[in-house]
Order: sequence, then structure tokens, then C-alpha cells
Amino acid sequence: MNEDWLKALPKAELHLHLEDALEPELMFTLARRNSLELPWSDVDALDLLKVNRIDHGVRAAEDPRLLDRLADEQIPLTVCPLSNTKLQVFSDMSEHNILELLERGLKVTVNSDDPSYFGGYVLENFLALRDGLGMTEEQARKLAQNSMDARLAL
Repeated sequence: MNEDWLKALPKAELHLHLEDALEPELMFTLARRNSLELPWSDVDALDLLKVNRIDHGVRAAEDPRLLDRLADEQIPLTVCPLSNTKLQVFSDMSEHNILELLERGLKVTVNSDDPSYFGGYVLENFLALRDGLGMTEEQARKLAQNSMDARLAL
């Protein structure tokens, strides 16, 4: 797998986001559609793409090696709960795994994904987690702190 192969992937399958081009080292993030299977493991992608966050990362729970690596390196997962349920990644908010990921020590953040389409901004995503999962104040504080720690603009 080389750079040309990566560039040839359809944009709908793999998105590379170039951020803060003024930095000496370019930062890449792996944005992955919730149900897309890529031809390499996510652990390999962390190294190959120099990933500094994983967008829509709820499927990370399927790979114990990836979970360990994400927890050890504190690579943020930007999670959009309302989008996840609307797209049927989880059939109901009560099945969402965000709090499990948080309890495993991952730097999980709550985000909104196309708010007008998926039904809410960040606040509505937090409220959906409270109502659907019984998220505690302590968990909400940790998720909010993770967002501050993981922000791209410093």
C-alpha cells in the first residue's frame, strides 16, 4: 500500500483532512464511514496515516488491539450519537457504546454531524445520551473535558 493507492480511493470511502498547514509536520485524520471496511486494519492506519483523531470511531470497539492503542495514546474519537442512531449503527440510543468506550479510558468526544439532518447540535447529542443511556454528570463532564483536550484549534 503506497501513497498513490491511497489517493486513488474514492473520496466517499476515505477522507483525509489536512489541518493547520502552517505546522512543520502535516496532521492527518482518518475519517471513516461507520460501516465501511477498509483494506487494512485501523491499527495499521494509525501508523500509515499519522492519525491524530478518528472520526465516527464507534466501531473501534470491534478491535481490542485498536482499543488498547487508542487508550494508550489518547487518540480522540469524535462520536456523533444522533447520527449513529439515525444511520442505524445502533438501532437505539440505549445500545450506543460511547460510555463503554469512555469507561475503557478512550478519549471520546461528543459531536454533531449535519445537525439539521440528524436532529441536533452538540447539546442535543448530550441530552440524547443522558436520556438514552443514563449518562451521569461525571461522565458528561469527562466527555466535555475530552472535547477541550482534543480540540484542533489551540
